[in-house]
Amino acid sequence: MHGFRKLPSWWMRDDLALKRFKGGRHLGNSIAALKILLAITVMCEVDGMFARVPYSVLMRITGLSRPMLPRGISLLEDSGLIQVDRSGHSSTYHLMTSPADLGWAKVPCIKVQEALAGLPNRGEAGLSALKIYIYLLAVRPNHVRHVFASYTMIRKRTGLQQKWVRPGLDILFSHLLIHIQKVEELDEMARIEKANNKYTVQGDLRLSAA
Repeated sequence: MHGFRKLPSWWMRDDLALKRFKGGRHLGNSIAALKILLAITVMCEVDGMFARVPYSVLMRITGLSRPMLPRGISLLEDSGLIQVDRSGHSSTYHLMTSPADLGWAKVPCIKVQEALAGLPNRGEAGLSALKIYIYLLAVRPNHVRHVFASYTMIRKRTGLQQKWVRPGLDILFSHLLIHIQKVEELDEMARIEKANNKYTVQGDLRLSAA
């Protein structure tokens, strides 16, 4: 399965956006939900927003344990991001869209399938990485591979504390999901926060059914 698949991004433009996926005692469920959301997306048909995926495949792609799958799926359902048809042998997952906002983000299939299971299932840095990755996918213009974003904007849209932004980016970089081009070195911390770094999404972003 090459190329990219479409992740509806309407929910990234509401007030909650990625803030609905909380850390602390909610950390495990939030990580599971975001991993499952990406896994469902890359398993969708090229011309559709649904995928029939058995638990065994979700476990392989996400690296999650079986008990974590229903927790993550329930959080996605409660958040209005997916609808699940459980009538078949394997459940069918539908990515929810909005008639008022038909925007979508390109998610590179092979790159996500290769890297997702290796992302941490525990720790605030693991949640930070998933939030930042989905944020960058959602705000990146579809005609280019990169997006400019400041730490301040990342924090605003993800709800992350400042101390978790850099660790999250380091995880994404080490798993070859993004490339980071930093602005010229600045001395003042306030200016560093506001500076826009260039983040390039790695992977095949061509439309392909193969």
